[in-house]
Amino acid sequence: MRAITHISASAAAAVISGATAGPAAAAGIFLFGGFLDIDHIGSFVSAGHPANPVALFQSIFRNEKQLEKRYSIKRVIPSNWIFPALHCIEFALLLAGAGVILTSRLLMWGGAGVILHLLLDIRSYPCNPEFFSIIWRISHKKQLLRAWVKHRSKVYW
Repeated sequence: MRAITHISASAAAAVISGATAGPAAAAGIFLFGGFLDIDHIGSFVSAGHPANPVALFQSIFRNEKQLEKRYSIKRVIPSNWIFPALHCIEFALLLAGAGVILTSRLLMWGGAGVILHLLLDIRSYPCNPEFFSIIWRISHKKQLLRAWVKHRSKVYW
């Protein structure tokens, strides 16, 4: 999914949550929902995307097929720990729980932003919705690897 789609949807949700629950809610949803894909930068660069700021900014507006065509980027299984750590329901629960414990509305609403992001990504990854549980991914690694091979030929980042 295009990064701009995540940013736009999170901005819309932030406006609504900001009007009803305050600025910390808006900031949490916007930051965590709109910019969770920051972890993709390393994958893009290692796959052939130029590391300069202009090219990275422009990629926000391109879809996966456009990125593949322009930079010969191929969809691969994420190789770093950042992607699985950020793209999971456990991270959303951890953020929300930390928000409750620390009385931080930003973190609490950040958990909602992560969930919004994951819902937008639901068709982008195999084995949904289980894929978005890091515990499930670890316990079903072989099944996930087989499904990933089939899925990457159909859907892009």
